[in-house]
Amino acid sequence: MMKSDDISTSEITLTSGIDGVSDYQQYLEKTSRRNSRGDPSLAQSSPTGNGEIQRHNSLVGTPTPTLDKEVQLAVPGIPMLEGRRPAHARKERKMRPHRVDAAEDPHEYPGPLALSLLTVGICLSVFLVSLDRTIVATAIPRITDDFHSSDDVGWYGSAYLVTAGALQPIYGRIFIMFNIKWSFLCALGIFELGSLICGVAPDSVTLIVGRAIAGWGSAGILTGSFVVVAHAVPLQRRPLFSAAVGVMFGLGAIVGPLLGGAFTDFVTWRWCFYFNLPVCGATVVSMILLFGPHKDVQQSDKPLLEKILALDLIGNFLLIVAAVMLFLALQFNEQYWAWGSPRIIGLLVGSGVTAIIFILWQWRQDDRALLPPSIVLQRSVAASCLGAFFIYGTFLIHAYYLPIWFQAVKNDTAIMSGVSVIAYVISNALFSVIAGISVSKVGYFAPPAIIGAAIGTVGCGLLSTLQVDSGPGQWVGYQVVTSAGLGMAVQQGVIAVQTVLTLEQIPIGIAAIISMQSLGGAIFVSVGNNILQNILDEASAANNLPGIDVKAVIAAGATQFRSIVPAESLPALLIAYNFALQRVFIAAIPLSGLAFIVALGLEWRSVRVKKPTLEAAVGPATEYSVTGENLEASQSRRRSAESTTTTKSREKTSFETARTSLQCELPDLPEAAHPRQSKISIPGSWCD
Repeated sequence: MMKSDDISTSEITLTSGIDGVSDYQQYLEKTSRRNSRGDPSLAQSSPTGNGEIQRHNSLVGTPTPTLDKEVQLAVPGIPMLEGRRPAHARKERKMRPHRVDAAEDPHEYPGPLALSLLTVGICLSVFLVSLDRTIVATAIPRITDDFHSSDDVGWYGSAYLVTAGALQPIYGRIFIMFNIKWSFLCALGIFELGSLICGVAPDSVTLIVGRAIAGWGSAGILTGSFVVVAHAVPLQRRPLFSAAVGVMFGLGAIVGPLLGGAFTDFVTWRWCFYFNLPVCGATVVSMILLFGPHKDVQQSDKPLLEKILALDLIGNFLLIVAAVMLFLALQFNEQYWAWGSPRIIGLLVGSGVTAIIFILWQWRQDDRALLPPSIVLQRSVAASCLGAFFIYGTFLIHAYYLPIWFQAVKNDTAIMSGVSVIAYVISNALFSVIAGISVSKVGYFAPPAIIGAAIGTVGCGLLSTLQVDSGPGQWVGYQVVTSAGLGMAVQQGVIAVQTVLTLEQIPIGIAAIISMQSLGGAIFVSVGNNILQNILDEASAANNLPGIDVKAVIAAGATQFRSIVPAESLPALLIAYNFALQRVFIAAIPLSGLAFIVALGLEWRSVRVKKPTLEAAVGPATEYSVTGENLEASQSRRRSAESTTTTKSREKTSFETARTSLQCELPDLPEAAHPRQSKISIPGSWCD
């Protein structure tokens, strides 16, 4: 018998094509003749190898592996598995990721109808959350008339955004520690409660409190919606469904001023909040009836106290304090104090110091942190968070100030300003869906993020050139270019997180991204308002607006200032107002450019490949080498491999090792994972 040190491994490639069958039969005939000369007991083997197959079954005790096309082929005594490879071949040990098939995913997902209804419910809730960010923009003049509260104008928007941004990360922990379905339903309930309080508010303070409560609930809805998608949709199809959720978020932000103006003009501003109640009810019903999270990622068996402690309440408190001080500085700067005042400086310094303490606390807590460093510092997650901050800062600048441009410069009503930005809405939605489909088909999320941010930067530059006399061809075309680019890029961060993180880590990653979205949007909306007011103040100080009270113009709002400005002074005011809005739009250019830069940091990971390595699946000593390539490619590779065998002695040695394996009993090993082609390696030491 051949010694194990003569050769370590023999490899035979089986292919279900005709040539593979012919070659295999020739090999069996040759082996049968050799065995007949050396072992009379094998002389009964048939030319086709049936005797060898029977001997394989009797020795190993496993059925012969069956290939497709009704052809049964097997190397006698050799299971369909590749064993440890020789040293010179271990360079090829690194696994090529293979596609995630439905059969490989152990989780159960809703059927088509249930998934469609569930998606509609999720999209409606996200639409409402986004709608509430901008719907008050056109309702504020009427609200201030009813409550006589012009000093509280900034709080009607900021109270919602502060709680939404500051409480976003803790929901990432909540969706890990508690049941996903009921956590999401609780967030819906809090949002509904806040909306109800806003609708019945008798004064400005109550309205602000209601807005803060609604923002609290919205934080859970935004994070939870993507968590629900991750549990209800296989990874390969998630880009499309995430794009649908993202489209509804963008649609709500753009349609908000239009719908708010319609409610304010034709019913009452209170319907801006009553509207949420029945629509959100549809989401509640769909969640209760149609959604069930994967049980293997739930941690409901932990004690309640342990769950509460795992929420990192200290970290969340520090984050809330830092966010509140930052927004107070931005808000008070708009209304009361200059940037250089001690109060503003104190708030900004306090916010920065608290943020540093928060970061140090997160580092100390490590995996128990509100935002674990091991997750948020992962390359794609970090790039996605920064990209979300910049993209949503850009997006909300346009969502807030494009309607103002149409109302102030083009003299549109609140409703018509909403109609004028329909091009932005449609383009954003269309290209977001196109990007989602392309990621599902091609697999890579980085290209749409990079290309979209680049196109969005160009569009932002175009929007900053709008003039008083710009026609529809310009403002429609510029909107289409800008929103197309941002639409392509906006959801890729969420897809990246769902691709690079495990199902258990996804809630934290998504919460981090949405928190950065809220933070970026809130900061740059306030920055835009500061730019607008400062430019108008500078124009007044330079005596470019004689006879015009700029403060009265700002207080009157974009739709009412014409009634308090003399007709002869109106053209100069429109030029100044347009110039101020141009500077606001210019602020969006570097934001989109920074989004392009951080998009370059995204990993080129595919949603269509499996992340675990084969070594994790079958152990370090063995690995499958299985493909489903066609016969022609397989034969080409086989011929290439044969051409590398330069000596007949090596071929003889390979066959001798396979022959000797027929005469030894091998351990039971699993069959190949795929019937079309299997590489087989047999350590010669098994036959010692």
